[in-house]
Amino acid sequence: MKISKKISILAISLLIIFTIWAINVAIQSQFIKNFDSLLISQIYHHNNWTLSFFEPLTNIGDTFATILVTAIIFLLLIVKRYYYAAIYLVLNKVIVAGLNSLIKIIVERPRPSHTHYVYAGGYSFPSGHSASSFALYISIMIISLYIFRKIKLKITISTICILMVFLIGYSRIFLGVHYPSDVLGGYLLAATILTFNTLLFRTKNLSILQFQGVKN
Repeated sequence: MKISKKISILAISLLIIFTIWAINVAIQSQFIKNFDSLLISQIYHHNNWTLSFFEPLTNIGDTFATILVTAIIFLLLIVKRYYYAAIYLVLNKVIVAGLNSLIKIIVERPRPSHTHYVYAGGYSFPSGHSASSFALYISIMIISLYIFRKIKLKITISTICILMVFLIGYSRIFLGVHYPSDVLGGYLLAATILTFNTLLFRTKNLSILQFQGVKN
C-alpha cells in the first residue's frame, strides 16, 4: 500500500473518531461521564509545589505564546528557505485554531464546576490549549525529522515536542479548567487536521512533505 493511501486512511479514521467523540461529548453520554470522572479522580490533586509548576506551564499553550513560537519558527524556516515547511506550520496552526473556536460555539459545553486554579473563559470542548499545542509542537517535530540529519537531534526535538503537548494538556485537567474529554478532543482535532494537511503537502517522489532544501 502506498504511503499516500495509508495517510488518507489515517486521516479519514481520525475524522470519524473525532466526530464520534464530539457527538458523545455534546450529548453527555455515560461513557464520556465515566471517562472524565475516572481521570479527574486521578489527576485533580494539588499542593503548592505542583500548582507552582503547572500554572506557568499551562501559559505556554496560551494564544499569544503559541502565536509567538509559531512566528519565530516561521521566520527561521523562511530565512533557511524551507518555504513549504513554513507554510505547513502556519496552515496547521491557523486551521486548528479556527475550527477549535467554531466547534466550541457549536457544542457549547460548560467548563467543569470544580475550582479553577487559572482563569479560563468561554466554552470547554475542545481544549484550545491542547489543540494549539498539538498543532504547533507536532508540526515542529515533523519538520525537524526532515530538516535535521543527526538522529540524536531528531530524538531530542521529538521528545521535547511530545512532552510539551502532553504536559500542556495534562495541566488543563490538573488546574480544573477542562475535562479530560476536552483535552483528548483537542488532540484528536489537531491530529486530524495535521494528517489532512500532510496529504496536501505530499510530493510525487513519496516524500511526506515537500520541504525545499531537504534531500532524501
